[in-house]
Amino acid sequence: MTITAPPVSPAGSTLAPYTAANGDIVQPGCYGVSHGSGMTGELIRHATESWAGHAFVYIGNGQIVEGEPPVATISPADSHPDAVWNSRDQLTDLQRDAIVARAHALVGCPYDYAAYIGFALEVLKIRSGTELDPVFMSDHWRVCSALVADCYAYAGIHLEAGLKDPNLISPADLYNLIADQA
Repeated sequence: MTITAPPVSPAGSTLAPYTAANGDIVQPGCYGVSHGSGMTGELIRHATESWAGHAFVYIGNGQIVEGEPPVATISPADSHPDAVWNSRDQLTDLQRDAIVARAHALVGCPYDYAAYIGFALEVLKIRSGTELDPVFMSDHWRVCSALVADCYAYAGIHLEAGLKDPNLISPADLYNLIADQA
């Protein structure tokens, strides 16, 4: 069996920013949220009572990493023209580099389909988020917003204030953090 080193991302200073559709200049390491699409986006938006249904991390040079079934993948940043970005967050170069490196390392991470069972249980009022905490905490897969939180936690930034685990953050939580910046 051959063991290979995890992918290493280039230093942030060599990665190009992205100009979002709304004119924001998005630097590597920023995250974005969008309305999302399909049944998945609809379920997330309904469960969280939010506009936001999807989340992703900008890794530079016009690319994002997003949790998109069946695995986390690299996509063009302009694939979400309705994106709202945390472009006003003050991140250090070291934090940006760590976020981008972690995002690269998560490419190929299996998507967390089980999370949608949890969302459905919450929507149907069968279980609460607190009751589901132990399940999500033992989960090593990633939905889109958990991928963002994982990347930020790797850089020492905990987006999930009040939650016990990055898997418990939603696109709505990330959207609210962006709204708090403005």
